[in-house]
Amino acid sequence: MPADNPVKGTNLLLATDGKPHSAKAINYAIGLARLTSSKLFVIYVVSPKTEAEKQPLIKEGMEVLQGIKTQASGEGVDTTTLLEAGSPYKAILAAADRVKAESIVVGTSGKSALDRVLIGSVSEYVVRNAPCSVIVVK
Repeated sequence: MPADNPVKGTNLLLATDGKPHSAKAINYAIGLARLTSSKLFVIYVVSPKTEAEKQPLIKEGMEVLQGIKTQASGEGVDTTTLLEAGSPYKAILAAADRVKAESIVVGTSGKSALDRVLIGSVSEYVVRNAPCSVIVVK
């Protein structure tokens, strides 16, 4: 890698839940991948609480991923989508390791500090435990 651009031509991982607050992170990740000629991997994690929730959540995840892939392709970004099941924390970190991500891009949910203390935060967990750089987009 050239010293003047440490992420040029690397793998970036965007973790998204497809909710409105993640739009800025999606746009940021696509722009960063384009500017650095990096491959973009996009992960959406399905965590159904019941069997009845499983298929609708998978369908939603596939739609979100396809929309992001279409947007990224329109900007000339090589994109691979990953639909995973299980704990978002574990799935994101496992995917980062698997694709050899140089950086992970995550958005914040806008939860208060009290919400994070009571129920945790995927972004916070990823920042603390990722094997690579993490970019948190507000």
